Amino acid sequence: MPNKPLFSIIMPTHERGEVFWQSLSAANAAIEGMDAEIIVVNDSKKSKIILRESMPQVTVVDNPKSGVASARNYGAILANADLLFFVDDDMLINKKAVLYTLELYKDNYERCYNSDWVYPPELDEKIAKTQFGRYLTRYGFTTMRGWNLGVEWNTEKAFEVDIVMSNFLPIYKSSFNKIKGYNEDFPHSGAEDHDFAKRLKKSGIIAMIDPKLIVYHNEADRTIMEDWLNRKIRSGQTRKMAVDLGYVETIIVHNKLKSAIYLTVIKTKFIFKFILKLIPNIKAFDPIYFKFVNLLLAASLYEGYRR
Repeated sequence: MPNKPLFSIIMPTHERGEVFWQSLSAANAAIEGMDAEIIVVNDSKKSKIILRESMPQVTVVDNPKSGVASARNYGAILANADLLFFVDDDMLINKKAVLYTLELYKDNYERCYNSDWVYPPELDEKIAKTQFGRYLTRYGFTTMRGWNLGVEWNTEKAFEVDIVMSNFLPIYKSSFNKIKGYNEDFPHSGAEDHDFAKRLKKSGIIAMIDPKLIVYHNEADRTIMEDWLNRKIRSGQTRKMAVDLGYVETIIVHNKLKSAIYLTVIKTKFIFKFILKLIPNIKAFDPIYFKFVNLLLAASLYEGYRR
């Protein structure tokens, strides 16, 4: 490529169906008329990705390895730009967010900005009609702020944090290479962000959240309780791996009573799920429904953690 693009969007994807296509279309529209590229890294070993329409700025490649961390690293190797935009396959970005990001990164090599994110309004409206959807909203799973309750949030200006979320993460390739990219040892997504953030800080690169940089997180295919709990099992696995790598702050400690309760729930999950189906989809019953889901959540994390 004779001239470097201004930035490279790297979008790893794995069997996300229509959610992925919506994200790709949004990203493609966001860079229209701009000197940029999109690199889609297909992490599926079962299916190929064939573009549905002409997208001259989009390149699709298969991940030669496996896992989201290796997919991101491979995309970074192929990227032609100095500025990388890591974007998950369920993020709906827009031109305003892209332009704002470019302003943030002008001659700024020692900072790494995360966007804020929320669910799209139409998804919020849809899940509000279901018990599990209301559970996700009640416990903050539908916003970035809700995922980071321990963070002192500033709604007016960018603020420093010790966390990183890779669903929309711009970073200069020089900084990315400085910390040697993502750790590919993690079997599933989640804890690789914790490891990434720790190495960023150690290298002197400041992680920030800018509340004025907002994108939509379109988890339309992840609002079913069964699938959600299965992902929590995988989250427990990656958390245990983080502990094994020396991140003692990720240790989960349970007393004998809680361990016995969770083991019992793990063995009898089908009973709890059956009970949940019997609870009427009426808001007055939500507190009862939420308690059962919280118990299943804790048991699922425990199940993955002890594997």
